[in-house]
Amino acid sequence: MSMEGLPLLPFNSQAILKQKGVTLVELIIAMVIISIAAVAILQTLGSQTVRNVDPMIQSQAQMLARQYLEEVSGKSFFDGSADPRLNSGLSRTQINNGVVDQSRAGAPSRVTWDNIYEYDGYTQSGLQDVYGNALTEFTNFSVDIEVDISSTVSINGDSNSATANCPPKYMAITVTITDPRGNNTALSGYRARYWQSPSSWGC
Repeated sequence: MSMEGLPLLPFNSQAILKQKGVTLVELIIAMVIISIAAVAILQTLGSQTVRNVDPMIQSQAQMLARQYLEEVSGKSFFDGSADPRLNSGLSRTQINNGVVDQSRAGAPSRVTWDNIYEYDGYTQSGLQDVYGNALTEFTNFSVDIEVDISSTVSINGDSNSATANCPPKYMAITVTITDPRGNNTALSGYRARYWQSPSSWGC
């Protein structure tokens, strides 16, 4: 087949030299920039997710602290065997012992605990209901309860007596819930005994 008579296309060496692709170095640089941007975006999204979860966990801790405080406050000030409101013949020592009674504190079911001071020093990692059953949704929470009957406890300027063997007038109850992140939520409340000791006791 003869090429004679066919028009020849003009040869442009400059046009051929200008047609370039992406070099390997440029591709690597682009990948590095995209990777850095992706890490920054993921970190931002992760911190936002953590901040969104925090209020929910804090709300759960507050709810649990309120429930425990209500449970403790609902118990009697005195042990049932030494309640001066029911037995006027009790001695000062018997009444005082009835306040600090912890004879049932070791029982797994808190339903049997019959006075507030049973809860002093109570601590539980992995929460349980009043019957001693594990609350599976709160296995990563813990609770600590303190009941203070010292002479430093005061309401409206009226304090517990510092005299030995004087039954306390007030109890300060503090419930501390520790959430899965290690943050503490504490609630406090007070209970009065609603009973007046004889003036001859000097309490």
